[in-house]
Amino acid sequence: YASNISGAIMDIPAIVKKARSIKPDIYITVDAVQHAPHAVMDLSELDIDGINFAPYKFFGVRGFGVAWLSDRLSVLPHARLTQKPENFWGLGSDAPAQYAMISSILDYVCSFADNKNGTRREQFVEGMTKLELQERALLHYMLEGTANVPGLRHIEGVTVYNDNPDLTRRDLILAIGFDNLTPTQATAEYVKRGIVVFDRVDTSLYSVRMLHSFGLKGIVRVSPLHCHNLDEVETYLKVTQELAKL
Repeated sequence: YASNISGAIMDIPAIVKKARSIKPDIYITVDAVQHAPHAVMDLSELDIDGINFAPYKFFGVRGFGVAWLSDRLSVLPHARLTQKPENFWGLGSDAPAQYAMISSILDYVCSFADNKNGTRREQFVEGMTKLELQERALLHYMLEGTANVPGLRHIEGVTVYNDNPDLTRRDLILAIGFDNLTPTQATAEYVKRGIVVFDRVDTSLYSVRMLHSFGLKGIVRVSPLHCHNLDEVETYLKVTQELAKL
């Protein structure tokens, strides 16, 4: 649904419509791990067969994933207990704490809603919409800067890769590079200054396919943890200026 390198949001409804115009019975699954924490997704608007997300991207526990399957996808061959129905996917015992974790995440998002008497769904949509707008505002400041410090687009020696001026088409995820530092060197320098970012390089089996599709060998990946304020954005930009001059 969104790139974990560039933050670009895919137009899933349009992609699905085009795919089904070519092969109406195609099975379509969507990886929403990166996008789910940043915006509302409405399954009723997506003509798909499967979608998944990972709670750890919301600061939930690791080792736990959530997926929805269509009726026809749910009965495709898969590992299951032979005495269970064809559409049964459970193996082993559930861990109640993981469901409590999901509930806590939803409680947090719903707490931002002004409509305290609305349904849980209505409160979640309002809360996620506010979070999305907050992240978009921070993304704008990261790219354009403030009165106190220039943004990434304007710092000499820094390149913003796959930069889309339409901020409604991207999540708060940035891929940048330095003229004077490798991604790994830059990541280490950020950490020395109390800022956590990640290098994505083509020597990693997890990154090589995506990077090469963009024509890149490596980038510094910058994303919210898990939503910052303007003061922290300015601190980040000042450190980035410093690194660009090393």
